[in-house]
Amino acid sequence: MTLRLRYLACTALTAAALVMPALAEETVTMKRSELEAIMNRLDRLEKQVSKGGAPAGGGTAELEQRVQDLEISQGAKINALQQKADAVQLNFENARPVITTGDGRFEMAFRGRFHFDAGTYSQSPGVDVPYSVDGQNVRDLGSGSYFRRAQFGVEGKFFRDFDYEMRFNFGGSEAEEAGTINIMRIAYNPTPNLRINVGAIQPTFTLDDSTSSNDITFLERAAVVNALIGEFGGSDSRKGIELTYLQTGEDIDYMFNVAYTTSTIGARNANADDRDHLLGRFAARVFKNADWDVHVGANAATILGMGGVDGTSAPTAAARNLNFRDRPELRINADRLVATGNIPAESAWMWGLEAGVRYQSLYLSGEYFQWGVDRDRLCTGCNATAPDPEFSGYYVMASYLLTGETKRYETNGRSNSRMQFAAPRPASPFSSGGTWGAWEIAARYSVLDLNDNVNPTGLAVLGAPIANLGEIRGGKQAISTVALNWYLNRNMRVMFQYQHIDIDRISSTALTGATNPGTPSAAYPNIGQEIDTFAVRTQFAF
Repeated sequence: MTLRLRYLACTALTAAALVMPALAEETVTMKRSELEAIMNRLDRLEKQVSKGGAPAGGGTAELEQRVQDLEISQGAKINALQQKADAVQLNFENARPVITTGDGRFEMAFRGRFHFDAGTYSQSPGVDVPYSVDGQNVRDLGSGSYFRRAQFGVEGKFFRDFDYEMRFNFGGSEAEEAGTINIMRIAYNPTPNLRINVGAIQPTFTLDDSTSSNDITFLERAAVVNALIGEFGGSDSRKGIELTYLQTGEDIDYMFNVAYTTSTIGARNANADDRDHLLGRFAARVFKNADWDVHVGANAATILGMGGVDGTSAPTAAARNLNFRDRPELRINADRLVATGNIPAESAWMWGLEAGVRYQSLYLSGEYFQWGVDRDRLCTGCNATAPDPEFSGYYVMASYLLTGETKRYETNGRSNSRMQFAAPRPASPFSSGGTWGAWEIAARYSVLDLNDNVNPTGLAVLGAPIANLGEIRGGKQAISTVALNWYLNRNMRVMFQYQHIDIDRISSTALTGATNPGTPSAAYPNIGQEIDTFAVRTQFAF
């Protein structure tokens, strides 16, 4: 009998040693306590048998039967645990297929998003502007339709401490693309608060760009954000490494994020060094309850080194340029109506502030940015005396959910979607039974000022060439936008958008044959114009 009891004990412990490593930590703790209770019981039974005694209410035969019942019961439990550890589960979360192992150590989710845009432009020409001015002439913007985004990918985790994301995009601006790497990253999460992200990443940078394209309130992010993030290394498909510390609590949530990035996928020049960027973001939700979310934050970035040959050691080297520009917050047409043109640069810097407030169904947010360029003065043909230019831009926006839902605050979303306001979840998804989903109205005003040191008369001072003054006539763009968003369900949205675009830009090239007699429009005409747009987006994502 003693040997039999010892055999049962060894069997139970051996099975536990084989099964436990594959189980979650809390499950392991629970089952070990059960096995300890079994061992204690077996010890008591063994002592009773060795002393010639028997458990109360029965003899040795009853004792043996109890041992057999115990063996069968515990064996069944161990088999159930083994099956659970080996099981693979397939679920559909918000129409997204998710494969998960029974022990929770591995996960793979399939993702997709499709944004189909259609729109039209109604525009008037600028003042005294013939269409033959130069490359900056007034643009005749073309209407049309295209897939702004057509993305497929997978994401998930492995060995609990790692997560990954692989995403490819077949959409584009104005026209679809053959398919490019959008995100290709691996992250290590040594603690619940810390993430180290590496690969082709999209850094968590600015409030607007940290909001997923599935959740943005308007068809495009504000022009100032788009003009900045590319040149300062914050766009998607960016090769680099990122460190994020995120702390959540009952009263406040906050995040520190810093990233080092180089060029985009496929953009490296084999004969030049990559451009190096250092960028960071601090964001905090300083007040929160059922009715309120109050968010503040700051961003900063610098270009550590420009790609190409260093002009300081090779004065005859070609310029290494920066060019800040963007389309008028609609990409059905690819033309950019404001742009600094190429600025020879040694480095550049920027800073920005962000804020957002949600009160029940009302949402308000905005960001302000200022940035500048340290000129390269030694490259071939570069201006050695021109001042370093500075630029600025901002946006403010508001939205209200007519059907009573609220925007969600996400602290820890996938990829770069952290510390930002996400789309609402319709309380009554659209159906033929008479429910209509969620409806939102929104408005935004944005300004992008790419002028620096510009003579407001449009004339060169004292007849000096514009280049010698360091003037940058990139133009000033102001856009007023109103939108109506219809959230049919958690997967589908239809967006209606109207814009009034006002471009004020003095040409940096005089009319052919102009003698500059004192009439600004005759020598350096204003190539700005006013444009109205109407666009619709049909969006599906899983």
